[in-house]
Order: sequence, then C-alpha cells, then structure tokens
Amino acid sequence: MTFQVGNKDNDPFNEQFSSYIIKSTMYPQQTSLLGMLRFLILRNSGENIFKDGKIVDKDKVKTLIGSSSFSVNEDHTSNNFGKISNLSHVRIQRKEKVNGAVSELEFAPLYEKMNWTNSHKAWFGFHETSVPKMSEYKAKVGLQTQLTDGINRYNFDDIFIEDRRIGIHRNINTGKTEEGALFKQISYRFNNKDVNYCFVFDAEIADDVKFTSYNGQLVSVGGDNSYFIIGITEQNSSNSSNSSIVSVDDAVYLISPTFLNRKEVQLAQFAITNLIPFRFLETTIYAKSYNIIHSHVKRSKVKYELYAPGSIFYFEDNKTKKEFIGILESKKEFRQIGYNEYK
Repeated sequence: MTFQVGNKDNDPFNEQFSSYIIKSTMYPQQTSLLGMLRFLILRNSGENIFKDGKIVDKDKVKTLIGSSSFSVNEDHTSNNFGKISNLSHVRIQRKEKVNGAVSELEFAPLYEKMNWTNSHKAWFGFHETSVPKMSEYKAKVGLQTQLTDGINRYNFDDIFIEDRRIGIHRNINTGKTEEGALFKQISYRFNNKDVNYCFVFDAEIADDVKFTSYNGQLVSVGGDNSYFIIGITEQNSSNSSNSSIVSVDDAVYLISPTFLNRKEVQLAQFAITNLIPFRFLETTIYAKSYNIIHSHVKRSKVKYELYAPGSIFYFEDNKTKKEFIGILESKKEFRQIGYNEYK
C-alpha cells in the first residue's frame, strides 16, 4: 500500500499513484465490444463449430469471426473479423422515465468558444503560433469532460455512481493471502434513479448471421467480465451517422478515442486534448484457452496512447483541416471498430 502521510485513503494523490488501487473505466473499450460480438457469434454457432468452450472446426470459425482479435497494422489496413464488417463508437442512451423521451449522449468538446481575433503570438521552441483568447475558461473549474445531446450538457456525476470495495488477493492454488494483497476496487454503474441509461453502439454484420435471435442474452465485456443483457434491433443505417451533435467551425473534435502520432497532431494550429492509455488482448482461434491468465492470451506488446473523446483541434485553414481528417480516416483498423470518429 502507498499512502501520503496525513491524507485520507480517498485522496486524489493516492487514487492516481497508488499501485493497490484497481479502477475501472466508465465506458467499455471498443476492442472489448468487438470481443463480445465475436464470442456471441461463436457461442451461437452450433456444437459442430464450438462446443464446451472449445473450437471444433477452425475453418468455419475463421469464416465466422476471423482468425485473430484486433491488431494495429503497420499499413493501417482493416482487419478481418469474418461476418463482422465494422462497429461504431459506443454511446449512452438516455430515456426519461416520465415521458419516455429518448436521446443519445456524445462527448462534448473540452472547449469550443475561441476568440482568434484577440489571439496572442507565442513561441514553442523555434515555432511561432497563435494562442486564442478563452474568455469563458475558469482556472478553478478547469476543462471538464462532459456529455451532450446536442442541446444540454451532462456531468459524469449525473450519469454514473461510483462503487468502492476493499479486497484481499489470495493465491489461486493455496488459498493463502499473498504479500501486498490488500487492494481497493473502484467501479461504476449507471444512476438510473430518475432516468434510464444504457450503452448503445451499431454493428454491421452479414445478413446470413441471424444476429437478432441473440437478443436478450447475457454477455460479458472486458477483462473484469462485466455482465450485461444485450438488446439487438435491426436497422438500415447507423444511428451514430445521424447524430444531433453539430461540428465546430474551423475545428475537428473527437467523439471516440483516436490514434494519432505527434507529427500528425502538429498539423493543428491549437489543440486542447486529453490522453488515455490503450492496450488490448491479443488472441487467435488456435488458443487452447481464452482465460486472461493463460499464456495464449497476451497483452499487446506496445502500450499506446489515444487522444480522448472531447479533444479538439483548431486549424489555420480548411485545407489543413481536410488533411487532418484524411489522416484520421486513414487508420482503417481503428475506424473499423469505432475509434478515430470525429465531428
């Protein structure tokens, strides 16, 4: 355990730097949604293909869900997930209990009302740039990550409830308490007191998979096996493409985690961003076990950093903005599963 002397155990310093704290994310990772879909198709494929948790016919499985999980490709080409063509970024659906009104919540820009008329010149190394005036920015409040339905803004505290639990790790074989075994687990659940919330996303799946028949099944998502009941409806087009969220003039803002390198980001004249760590599990259909502790299930060798939803990039001209958008869309393996989406 690591504590700062004299501070409470829920102090922000401890929660950021203490190794004994296990903190889940509020949103499921896109790779986790992909894994859930692949396993859902596999689980319903029939005993001649998948039986007792094991693959029986690898060739048919490869046709159904592809031979491997998500990977970052050197040339950024799409991956092959069999019958799954693509999926959108995850969103939150908000349904009023009183009148049944439904809206979808996207990440709002971290800040959008820039004053470029009264901008100031600044030098970063040998590069001159313009720093806009942010008249509505309040240092005491900072830049808050919020969600929006296109009209209203919502804080995460309004949508999620934080749960804290203390636990002790025990050896899986001996049952004895391990050294340094005490941990704190922080997880989140929806605050459905006055409004019903749920996660939603769109997926394009081949017509010969009777996917709607899986409606109402129990699915697990993520490394901690969070359980959800999946609801499936058939649609002709993606709801995410009909979002009520409007774009920002002369800027691009992210509505899903996004992969970009530093050189690509430097196309922007000015940017306000957050970064989030990104690693994923790598598996193939040849694995003997899909348990996370098994040697056939590995974490990606590279630990990536993605630009968080809500990050916003401003550009000097429309030509540079279009070049930046082209770069976002060129990461096809990320776009395929709901990353690198923007307004």
